[in-house]
Amino acid sequence: MLLAMPLVALALLAAGAALYVSRRRSRDARPSVRTLAWLVVPVAALVGAAAWCALGLYEGGPTELGILCASALAAGGAALLRGRATLWVDRLADRSPEAGPPVRALLALVAILACVVLGFLAMELPYNPQALSIALNYAAIQMGLILGALLVLFFLFQRHGAGLVLGVGACWAIGLAQFFVARFKASAILPNDLFVLQTAAAVSSSYVYSVDGAVLLGLSCVMLASAVSSLVAAARAESSSSLVRRTLVNLSCALVALTGLWAGVTLPSYFDDLGVGMEYWYSMDYYKRQGFLTTFVAVAQDLPIDVPESYSDSAAQETEEAYAARYDETLGAAPSREAAEEQFAETQPTVICIMNETFADLSVLGGDAWGYDGPSRYDSLDGTLASGSLAVSVIGGGTCNSEFEFLTGVPLSYVGDGKYPYSLYDLSDAPSLARQFSELGYSTTAMHPNYATNWNRDRVYEALGFDEFLSIDDFEGAERFHSGVSDAATYDKILELLEEEDGPQFIFDVTMQNHSAYDQENIGEVPEYAVDGMSKYDNDRLSEYLACIEESDRALAAFVEELEALDRPVALLFFGDHQPALSTIVNDALFSGEDDLAHNLRTHDTVYLMWANYDVAGGTTREVRDTSVCYLGASLAETIGMPLTTFQRAELAVREELPSLSLIGTQLADGTWVAYGEDDALPGSYADLASMAYLEFGRTVR
Repeated sequence: MLLAMPLVALALLAAGAALYVSRRRSRDARPSVRTLAWLVVPVAALVGAAAWCALGLYEGGPTELGILCASALAAGGAALLRGRATLWVDRLADRSPEAGPPVRALLALVAILACVVLGFLAMELPYNPQALSIALNYAAIQMGLILGALLVLFFLFQRHGAGLVLGVGACWAIGLAQFFVARFKASAILPNDLFVLQTAAAVSSSYVYSVDGAVLLGLSCVMLASAVSSLVAAARAESSSSLVRRTLVNLSCALVALTGLWAGVTLPSYFDDLGVGMEYWYSMDYYKRQGFLTTFVAVAQDLPIDVPESYSDSAAQETEEAYAARYDETLGAAPSREAAEEQFAETQPTVICIMNETFADLSVLGGDAWGYDGPSRYDSLDGTLASGSLAVSVIGGGTCNSEFEFLTGVPLSYVGDGKYPYSLYDLSDAPSLARQFSELGYSTTAMHPNYATNWNRDRVYEALGFDEFLSIDDFEGAERFHSGVSDAATYDKILELLEEEDGPQFIFDVTMQNHSAYDQENIGEVPEYAVDGMSKYDNDRLSEYLACIEESDRALAAFVEELEALDRPVALLFFGDHQPALSTIVNDALFSGEDDLAHNLRTHDTVYLMWANYDVAGGTTREVRDTSVCYLGASLAETIGMPLTTFQRAELAVREELPSLSLIGTQLADGTWVAYGEDDALPGSYADLASMAYLEFGRTVR
């Protein structure tokens, strides 16, 4: 039944084309190639629809398919009648030369405006059930961008309608691509996806490209655009010189339109004024609410990383080498570091890094006042090499940003507030611990017991050089706790990896169990805590969160016992990615009236520890050092004697002057903090690190 509809429409188009040819020949006139060429658009659409139906790839209903067939027939009919329409305009121009140009201009204007609306719908309908509910301000931006693109094509095609239908067709193709990406990855197309088209193409064959009725409704808009555009034609040139002159004028108009479109894409002020926003975890929601182009362009405008003042690659290289030399002459020349280097070269220990979801010690939030001492096991392990508090840039979410800072060593302070590198950039050329270990002969594995597409980890981990990524599909039947696969289950998976391979490994584990929300009441009885000034609901959430941390603390201690029993050297780094969002409620209840910097620093603080099951040379005493995520990878490498990159050596030298830095502030050597953005109050090493970070990362994604 469904297949018959496009086949019947194709037959009607074929009959109409045959009748057109027959009538032309009966008048001793040659059929117009241009007229017949316009039939390509509806024929291609109907052939595609028939193929989807025949292959069982159409999941929509007969109504949408019927609309497509009707619109394709309308496009075909308009194409076959376009000769009469253009002849009428030509005759009008012959009778009244002054009336011809205005009539042609009016027809073109109506077609362009109609195609703007149709292009908007062609782009939004395939993927966006909220397409007709997009706010006027967002829709106006998107239609303005579409108008600019259509004007470029209209003049580029010498004022013929083919440029318009090509533009609307491109809008539908974008909507179709977003439809498939949303179906396959539950995410939006972001500007950085354009950098990895080759990778996307490599895996595209494994997908099933079925469509629904909304896709056909978007394609119907292309058919209607074809119907309107087929009636638009420029006047015939009276001479070769007038043809050249008109061609140059049209190309000039196309250039002007392109300049305006470029300005609309690159000037961000009106986007901000109209409230265009983006939260990358909810990217699809924002695309549906604001429109594809509106949001895509806003994200693209967010891509550039500010170039440091007076920056040059050569000067930044010299700065980096100077700081690295300073490290070599001081910390790098210490006997403990030299001993650790020799030991690492001989033993090549396996290195396990655990970024534990929302693990933090909330006793820093006035725990004495409400009877909380913090998790105890993680901070009392025998064999701990270093530990302390960890300054982070995010709270309640944005796990990927803590990952980014750890794995690359690039401080978010120099990337920009509100940016998510995992979503914005191709990290193939970024500094990477995974690549660093691979170059030393290690096998590298990342694991996260959730969807591989979350924060684009499937793509990002590959770009960063991991050999393997274990996602939720690799934890079938695993123990669950609270919000997902338990910490203990991920540790069991790590132990499995160690059993399977004797060689040195680098394993990065991003856990899941402590993820919000904390009102699930799914972990049984929990110790109850009460903070004065907080509601019972919030106190109950706090109690549930702390019970999750207690379980993480217990699982970590049990994991360390397993590692202690192994007959192979293993180094372990454990740290929390951020505090829960409810920390702000506790903080506000107990510490009101203080300055913003101190208030925010308290909720952007987690913990870390480095541990080993062997005696690390030079690490006879436990070091207590507060630091930040961007230094953590280099600090681990330094502690276990791993060879350091030039950037890592330079960072460790800067760390002596700037012990911690995040998007909240920067700590000076004397322990005082300077708020983010107050660069004038910071020593020159802050600007030097900005140049080095841009050299290593910013320029690779510009």
